[in-house]
Amino acid sequence: MKKIILFCISVFTAYLSMAQGGWIFDTNPQDDIVSYTTSYAYVGASFIDINGDNNIDLLASPGTLFINNGNGTFSFTTPLNFSPLNSTSGNSAADLDNDGDNDIIVAGVPCKVFFNDGTGAFADSSMQVPSFSNYGSFGAAIGDYNEDPYLDFIFAYANGFLAPSVPAPCNFYYQQTGSFNPVQVQGYPFTTTFDSYTVPYWSDYDLDGDMDLFIASGPANGTQDYDYCYKNMKMETGNDTLVQMTSELFAAQTQDGQCYNFIDYDNDGDLDLCLTNYYGAATRLYRNDNGTYAPVTTPFTTATTNLANCWGDYDNDGDLDVIITNDNQVTKYYRNDGGGTFVYLANGFTTPTATCGITNGDYDNDGDLDVFINGVGNNGNTSSVGLYINDTVAGGRSFINLKLVGVTSNRSAIGAIVKVHAVINGNPVWQMREVNAQNTFQGQNDLRVHFGLGDAAIADSIIVTWPSGNTDQFQGYAANAFYKVTEGSGVVDLLVKPAGQGQTVALYPNPCGDVLRFSMNTELVNSPFKAEIYDVSGRLLNAAIFNTATGQIDTRSLLPGVYFLRISGTNDCSVKRFVKK
Repeated sequence: MKKIILFCISVFTAYLSMAQGGWIFDTNPQDDIVSYTTSYAYVGASFIDINGDNNIDLLASPGTLFINNGNGTFSFTTPLNFSPLNSTSGNSAADLDNDGDNDIIVAGVPCKVFFNDGTGAFADSSMQVPSFSNYGSFGAAIGDYNEDPYLDFIFAYANGFLAPSVPAPCNFYYQQTGSFNPVQVQGYPFTTTFDSYTVPYWSDYDLDGDMDLFIASGPANGTQDYDYCYKNMKMETGNDTLVQMTSELFAAQTQDGQCYNFIDYDNDGDLDLCLTNYYGAATRLYRNDNGTYAPVTTPFTTATTNLANCWGDYDNDGDLDVIITNDNQVTKYYRNDGGGTFVYLANGFTTPTATCGITNGDYDNDGDLDVFINGVGNNGNTSSVGLYINDTVAGGRSFINLKLVGVTSNRSAIGAIVKVHAVINGNPVWQMREVNAQNTFQGQNDLRVHFGLGDAAIADSIIVTWPSGNTDQFQGYAANAFYKVTEGSGVVDLLVKPAGQGQTVALYPNPCGDVLRFSMNTELVNSPFKAEIYDVSGRLLNAAIFNTATGQIDTRSLLPGVYFLRISGTNDCSVKRFVKK
């Protein structure tokens, strides 16, 4: 259950120092992440669960691994076993061998593939990859190229940036069996010619059921060129074929491309595009109008030398915001105002100095998105590197967090499209997310999908379209909770608890008859607090005021079915699902 800001103060809070805009920069001496530093400029980071305990861990490229202790702190664990020969390194993580844990591919000099034994220990399996010995790359991405249960991957070589490796084109591989035996794909311009390929991205931009490929290729020298954008023709032809795009505006314009993110920023049911460009071109935001892309002017589309655009509903109000990194300027946060425009918050999230890599995820399982920054930028200053904890940005607003597990699809559900419906501030709102293993600069956000729900007590509809083409639909799930969605099998509560917290509210009996009883941890009780019952459509049916940690509610007027009890006080809010017999 979510602590919803303020009412529980954990023991390490005294060691944190405030950052601007409601994030706290972690300086807790008991947290190993505080002692992490880097001399590298262009390195990514990823929040990934490497030991399956539902507490997301952290990979800071090139190879530093942190285990989440579940109490708000991280511990160093055995690093990935290789010695980087260049200061550039990215990563991508997902279940490459479908055995139930997340594996890691590393871009850099050299590139590596590491397989997880399920406990978070990694073995180097790079020798199993064809044409891979001494190969270097700038970025890498795991995706689903051919719509089978086995994930595919690509490494991008930035010509002129990766000494001492030998210049090369991109290396692209697909899998066709359950055992790891990747096959190299040839015959595309990006697999045969040299260019300044930076970071590749997989996304089903047109929502036709297959993942398309986008390779940012910024010259980074003040000039512009065309990026490598390819439509996957699997659904149209049944063949494993990519066709280069030419008519879409983002493919027809010359760019200085660094980071592609297809996101539904306006909640209209299609994927828009944010493309951060370096100084040869301004950063772009393209609104998708029924398949036609229109440029949108925002405070961040006038800026250059941008690297990452890292999207998430940081304030939990029901729309996607963005944080943008820049290797020559401080990091900036742009809040989505819900009307299709963005507001730069001068006093919002920022960093003291320039940065490069960034990842978001709810590391402390309290219902809001935290941020980790890696890479020192062009000024070489390390003061911005570290963990930024989302403290008051979400403002007590609701959320729902979903972990997807594929069965017919790949286990990591890479390429799945998730839609959630809720009534937010009296308005029905559909939100959409795609599960990606590369969606920031040289790294990725947590594979769990996070939705802010504003003042909603429930998500009344959840729709998952799996990579296999299967669709699952679910109705009526309490907000402020973490769920696991398994393809074809339904939804279960993950029973994830915030760092250092116990269960906040217990209901019994459940299912109930004529009376529903509740109990709360006494330290969480506000006097007075409100108990409200909602049906699965979000309609308020009953409300009462209580002053004690235990109580009961008369449920005789309720028809048999599923309901939600919302407990709310001055500084806390919890929602629990119950069944009336």
